[in-house]
Amino acid sequence: MNALDRHNPEESCMKKALVLCATVPHTLLIEKLKARGYYTLVADMNPKAPAIPLADEFVSISAFDKEAIAEYAKENAIDLVISSCSEQANSVSCYVGEKLGLPHPYSYETSLDVTNKGRMKKLFKAGGVTTSDFMLFKQIGELSECKLSYPLVVKPVDAYSSKGVHKANNFAELKEFAKDALKNSRSGEGIVECYCPGVEIQVDCAAIDGKAHVLMTRSKRTLSQNSIELNSGGSIVPAEMKAGEEEQAADLAQKIVDAFGLVNTPFFYQARLNNGIISVLEFAPRIGGGLSFQMVRRAIGVDIVDLSIQSFVGEQMTLDGKFDKPKHLSTLLLYMEPGVFGEVTGLDELLKDGTVDYGAVLKIRGDEVDANRTSSNRAATLLMTADTREELEEKTKFVLDHIDIVDINGVSRMAR
Repeated sequence: MNALDRHNPEESCMKKALVLCATVPHTLLIEKLKARGYYTLVADMNPKAPAIPLADEFVSISAFDKEAIAEYAKENAIDLVISSCSEQANSVSCYVGEKLGLPHPYSYETSLDVTNKGRMKKLFKAGGVTTSDFMLFKQIGELSECKLSYPLVVKPVDAYSSKGVHKANNFAELKEFAKDALKNSRSGEGIVECYCPGVEIQVDCAAIDGKAHVLMTRSKRTLSQNSIELNSGGSIVPAEMKAGEEEQAADLAQKIVDAFGLVNTPFFYQARLNNGIISVLEFAPRIGGGLSFQMVRRAIGVDIVDLSIQSFVGEQMTLDGKFDKPKHLSTLLLYMEPGVFGEVTGLDELLKDGTVDYGAVLKIRGDEVDANRTSSNRAATLLMTADTREELEEKTKFVLDHIDIVDINGVSRMAR
């Protein structure tokens, strides 16, 4: 184990919290756990991950290895194993919680239902959650039985970081993309589902005593719907929705809570809005990744990281009264063309003059970046606020004209 000892928790009899994954959102999680009196440890295989400097101790273990995390937690008398915004790490938290009798937000079985897209879609259908038709496969030959209409989306049932997700327009593409889906699946299973047209939205919610509360809606900037990969370029808050669509979004949130037996947890779902119909793509009982923790707080004044901690430790989640009417805000996810990352230029100036409210560089100088537009290949993430949607778009154009990503030789590599 590689540990950075800053002080000995045994001397002060502090409770110990093991945070799984040292991501940007977990920087705030670690700060809040410290404020609650926890000695914080963070498990990650990347010794340069952004949240490591804030923790009291770094543990070099894969956050996705449930047996290794369970063994470490038992040997080191860990009081809480927690992850706020990582799908696979949340499942590990629930596994360790059940095995060692530690607090956890929902059962390990529920965590499997939401980390396996096949199980998730079956529960959607059984619970009356509007979603696209689908089929599961473990071998390419099984696809000859597919009766779904093109275009189709094919992906692994249990990967993360958008790996292996493709849009197929014909059978030849389906077979080719299915190989990549199976390669990226830990269980060797893929899923094919009908492609839903329309605007992609995300609905951020909280389940409190089994009742769904919609906190915030956002529409996603999709990089391309016709290329190989389906990826996000950021989000705009709030999503443009009519009153009937907002009611539909709230109804779907409650159906998800009921279908998965959620009681006390933040959650969000991703969907397509087309001609007044919302079709759910996926959902997760956790905080969204990226800047979601910043977005919810800035948009409506609710600290969703606090909600996550309350969920994990078994406290009654509270929204502290009515939350504010959502402000207009936007995130930009910046990608780099293949190469060796050098730096992001122009960001400091944009932060200093207030054009950008928050920005985080996600790569370290020398990191290799390939051609895949997956979340693990994002170079930077930015957040902007404004009084109107039009002002947001003006800010976005200004930012894109004044920021760049360069490689170690100073050559521009920003994917535009």
